[in-house]
Amino acid sequence: MFDGKKYNTELDNFTPSQCKSKNRVTGTGGISIVDSSNGKRVRFNASMLSNFSSQTTIQVAYSENLLAIASNLGNSHTNYKLSKSGKNGVIYNAALVKEIVEKFELDFTNRTSRTFPIFDIQEKDNELIVYINMKSSE
Repeated sequence: MFDGKKYNTELDNFTPSQCKSKNRVTGTGGISIVDSSNGKRVRFNASMLSNFSSQTTIQVAYSENLLAIASNLGNSHTNYKLSKSGKNGVIYNAALVKEIVEKFELDFTNRTSRTFPIFDIQEKDNELIVYINMKSSE
């Protein structure tokens, strides 16, 4: 808001910022794991959700490095309720977050969330399965 005072706006009289920009590697993540005292959840980005026939439940399975996610991985898998958060999907399940964190030995030191990329998408029995690389570099 203009306060009526006159200021010198000649750029020659300004001092440049001295801090250096830090470049971060960014990309579209498939999922984000949030593990904080304010809540634990798994967030799915909107483009990833478009791969699933069901937008209400998700099933999860593990390998050594990958997380497999689909609407239906089989009858022996748990159906996790998928809530909407804008265009994204969210599973609010502290036990699932704990299981994923322990399975992949995820470190949440000095952070409350981590994002992981889509590794691959494959079709099996007319169902798309999204594979997430859980051992991706920091």
